[in-house]
Amino acid sequence: MNTTRTPDWQQGYARGKATGAKYRGAFGPEVVGRNRRDDLLQEFSDIMARHALGEKIPASTVQSLRRLAIAKRYRDWDGLILAVMSTLATTFANKPARTWVPVLLASAGRFDEILDVEPEFATNGPRRKDWLVVVTALATAGREDLAHALVDRLDEHLPPADDDGVTLTVWGDDALSQELARLHKQAPSGAALPVFFHLPFSGGTSMIVSLKRLLPWGRMLEINRRHGLLQIEHALQMSAEDAERLMLVHQHHPFALRLPGRELSHFTVLRDPVSQIRSGYFKRLSTPGIVPTRDDSATFDQHIDYTIENGMTNMLARQIVTTHPDLLEQYRVEFARSRSGRFEPIRAEEDMFWLHATSALSEKNLLRMCRETLDERFHLVGTMRHLEASHLAATASTGSYAADRMDHRGRSGQPERSADESAATRRLREANGVDQLLYEEYSERFERDHAALIELVASH
Repeated sequence: MNTTRTPDWQQGYARGKATGAKYRGAFGPEVVGRNRRDDLLQEFSDIMARHALGEKIPASTVQSLRRLAIAKRYRDWDGLILAVMSTLATTFANKPARTWVPVLLASAGRFDEILDVEPEFATNGPRRKDWLVVVTALATAGREDLAHALVDRLDEHLPPADDDGVTLTVWGDDALSQELARLHKQAPSGAALPVFFHLPFSGGTSMIVSLKRLLPWGRMLEINRRHGLLQIEHALQMSAEDAERLMLVHQHHPFALRLPGRELSHFTVLRDPVSQIRSGYFKRLSTPGIVPTRDDSATFDQHIDYTIENGMTNMLARQIVTTHPDLLEQYRVEFARSRSGRFEPIRAEEDMFWLHATSALSEKNLLRMCRETLDERFHLVGTMRHLEASHLAATASTGSYAADRMDHRGRSGQPERSADESAATRRLREANGVDQLLYEEYSERFERDHAALIELVASH
């Protein structure tokens, strides 16, 4: 009888490979079975075959294919959407498709190819907010003159609409735009790579949705929470040449990340810990897809008991401190190449390594290390108390030439400290003393350092 057992790391690799098979390329959207992208590919193949056989393709069919392609344009990792739109623009002379080509090229990070393209505007073409990534691309390619000229043309042909929100640029004449321009000049430069350290339930989703309209997905490293380790494993194999092209890292999975040739410069937003934990509890109940905890409490007060009893306190500080140099070796050992099975999807929050990596830290050491981390490795620490101002400062710190006025509908900021706060809530606040102190300390610092921005946001 064969008693040979496959090594654990090989089993882990096999499981990771099986999970990776759900993706279409380097960690594109997770799918089970067919999706709309499969439908797009089949329709495109069918239309091109019919065209090659001499059949006249109806305009309505071309329009339908264009709409399907545009709906799937984000993270076009294999170039399918660009190929479809380019074909519709040339083979079928579809003007709306032609107007989308420079936007798709800019989104893919192919900056040099749009320098000589004359922007066109058409019904069913890109909306105002879709063109902002082209503004970024032109300016980053060294043609700030063309970027500024494009903004002027957008003002003429595509004035802001209600569904586009309000966008500022560094060339605006109003006081808020001028403040954005001032902050833009202070953005990290050289080898520095901005990293949005996305803390859960702290306004991060609103922020990253906006940033993804301004910065090309083709030059962004995406590290999400559930599948972040698979994406990190891919990133750790990145060459210095590929790392040099990056403009932003969206890091939603805490990890002691290092990239060749780049100095990671982080920014984040802090939230009152009780408000953050409450938000997480109710958000997990209402929103499918969020990484769960293993807690099945029926009430928030019961969830408080679970959180404290299972050591899931000061979670924001413990995630931030994973970027401290003292934890680099611990992460390197845990995720050594010989143990590649460690890079697997996360099934529950309790499975994340940051909980284990920081479990032995006393509150005193956690606070000290977190302050060191925020002061030395983060160029900006925003606050939910002033989320929109934090968002504008963060956007400027990425080097973007434009910024959205944020429309955040979540319950943000520090909750009122009233006499009727429950005993369980007071217990939770006391158990998260490090997070509470950091929130108050860095909120006050943000208010001091960005007083003018906060005032301008409030007055506009």
